[in-house]
Amino acid sequence: MLSTFEMLLESCGYLATFVGVMMEGEVSLVSSVLGAKSGLYNFWVATFLAWLGAWTADWFKFLLARKKGTQLLLKKPKLQAKLDKISVWYDKYPGGILLVYKMFFGLTTLILILTGLRKISYLKFAIYSGVSVAIWTATLASLACYCADTLLRNIKLISDNILPTVCILFVVAFLIWLFIKRPYRKACLDCPELEG
Repeated sequence: MLSTFEMLLESCGYLATFVGVMMEGEVSLVSSVLGAKSGLYNFWVATFLAWLGAWTADWFKFLLARKKGTQLLLKKPKLQAKLDKISVWYDKYPGGILLVYKMFFGLTTLILILTGLRKISYLKFAIYSGVSVAIWTATLASLACYCADTLLRNIKLISDNILPTVCILFVVAFLIWLFIKRPYRKACLDCPELEG
């Protein structure tokens, strides 16, 4: 019989997937697929919620750049220099970049800021973003599904303790975001080797 804590975690799996992918996409998506493959919740619902979470986060960044992007660039001239560098290839292939921007790890936010500043229509962004996030979600979910099967088949410790493992993975994902990704993103705005 499941404890109250385990039942709470099981019932919150979908919410954790949505919120986790909004905050830190890749790790949370992989953790969610691992939980779904172990039978805690439906794989397809979790994958859809991962897509929805990533799409929502991208819309937030796009709308923020569209409304406050110019003010942000006035406060962050180094960010403007980075955007100038990537805008060369963005302006040359806007449709291609927008179709696969989510796969450009490390450049996604810059591309979304640039897209918001270019005043691309909401409908066009919705379509391109939806497709790009779908490609990203399908790719990572497929890889995670394959890895989850391998892990669950070959590592008895994980398969015997899947709920604590998923909880640990979510905690690790949050800690990575809190102590590594977030400070790194802030530091990258002041990165001297990207200048010039």
